[in-house]
Amino acid sequence: MIERVAARAIYPERKFYLDYIARCGDASSFFTHPLDGCARALEARSRLDYPRETICDRLAAYNTRLTDSPAVLANIADLRVRSTFCVISGQQVGFLGGPIYTCYKIMTTIRLAASLQERLGVRVVPLFWLANEDHDFTEINHARLLKDDGEVGAIRFEWEERGRPIADLPLSDEIRSAYSAYFDALPPGPHHADTRDLFAPKQGEDYCTWHARLFTQFFSKQGLVIVEPSLLRTSGRTFFRVALERHTRIQERLEKTAAELREAGYSPPLDPAQAGGLYTFDATGRRVRVTDSLSHLPAVDEHPERYSPDAALRPLFADSLLPVLASVLGPGEIAYHAMLKPLYSLFNLPQPLLFPRLSYTIIDHAETDLISRFGTNIGEILDATFTAEEAMRSLAPPDLQERFAKAREAIIEDLAQLRSVVALLDPSLERSWEGTRAASLRAVDRLESRALRAASAKHGLSTGAFQRLRNAILPRGRPQERVFPLPYFINRHGPRFVERLLSAGELDNSSHCVVTWEDDD
Repeated sequence: MIERVAARAIYPERKFYLDYIARCGDASSFFTHPLDGCARALEARSRLDYPRETICDRLAAYNTRLTDSPAVLANIADLRVRSTFCVISGQQVGFLGGPIYTCYKIMTTIRLAASLQERLGVRVVPLFWLANEDHDFTEINHARLLKDDGEVGAIRFEWEERGRPIADLPLSDEIRSAYSAYFDALPPGPHHADTRDLFAPKQGEDYCTWHARLFTQFFSKQGLVIVEPSLLRTSGRTFFRVALERHTRIQERLEKTAAELREAGYSPPLDPAQAGGLYTFDATGRRVRVTDSLSHLPAVDEHPERYSPDAALRPLFADSLLPVLASVLGPGEIAYHAMLKPLYSLFNLPQPLLFPRLSYTIIDHAETDLISRFGTNIGEILDATFTAEEAMRSLAPPDLQERFAKAREAIIEDLAQLRSVVALLDPSLERSWEGTRAASLRAVDRLESRALRAASAKHGLSTGAFQRLRNAILPRGRPQERVFPLPYFINRHGPRFVERLLSAGELDNSSHCVVTWEDDD
């Protein structure tokens, strides 16, 4: 069963994203194409020439090491043909796949590619950009789960070489220990052993290859092609030169767009003084930002493989070398892509269509039943308007709160009559009077709290049960999809979780899907 919840309940702080998917305000004006502009995007992107043969040779060699899937290899072969296009998404290489929204991106990419292929009558294949050039180690070194006590826990690992790109991260003993610790901490159940085996690293893999294989393992039937950035860098010499030569103009355009966003009522997500440049490597192999752009021109000509784009230029870099018809993005990414339209014209590139990823919360029938028994609904839990205290109050006898309220009023009234009396006897007693009043009201509060817990216990419920329910749905106060990784869900719902979720919800509906999971027969 699927219930729709407004995206505003899940991402209330994402004003630009909400306006974009609702097609209101000025959000769409910051992109070349509106959400329904796929035909115009195809026309514009068809005019470019891409180094298809060179890129596809590298893609074929890389993906063959990950899988022997005929669908993947067929898609790479089709990319060699000028009339074939792609839909692309990407993400940092988070531990155990990172939060599950990465998989939701991939699912959206696969479905959008199939939809555009049918609508436009051209071949469209799905690609996933494995962002292993990133060096923000604390973003990828952990995975979270719901522990037996109902609290959200995390398993982490460390790396002495943090600061280097994640592509350099080996599959160390510490990472293997973190993998084991995560599955040891997952609640046992019928799918536990299968889930552990599905995610097990293999001998000879490094960290990124392990994760690339995992994504291929779950999506190879749909022909997902993995793009590892280093495969493209040697073909990026021209792009890198333009980025260095026009660095000042890039920053000027970013600054102008930031001002336009502010004028339209949106907060610019990128700092124009920092964004829009390249990275290279220092003597220790750590990734460092290029500061003196023109001085790097000779090196970029000789060794383009030593350079990579930052977050602002990464989409343009991919779009300059791959026949991207549409990009699938999350809420934050859509906001920062809003600053990039002027850069596309600076690089003489047509901007592709930008499509929001699908969004899910997964619950089971036991959780649905608990939501009902607590007298609330999934929407109130997701937007955090229904608290544990309110849950307890909803289970109490109707007149209980009224009686406690009257008891408080009586205490306040009775003690008020003593205030002037004790003050006349000894002015210093007024402070004692205030303490007595506060202590009396606190005692009533404690008694009411215990009464509410007793009332909920009669229903077989508790504050702990509510907190566990809330943590399963809104862990750490954040959308479930931004916290728990794929193995958490497969452990709960079985190995066919990905396959079954692939068709859930309408592709063109940007509201949030709450899926009540039906167990396999």
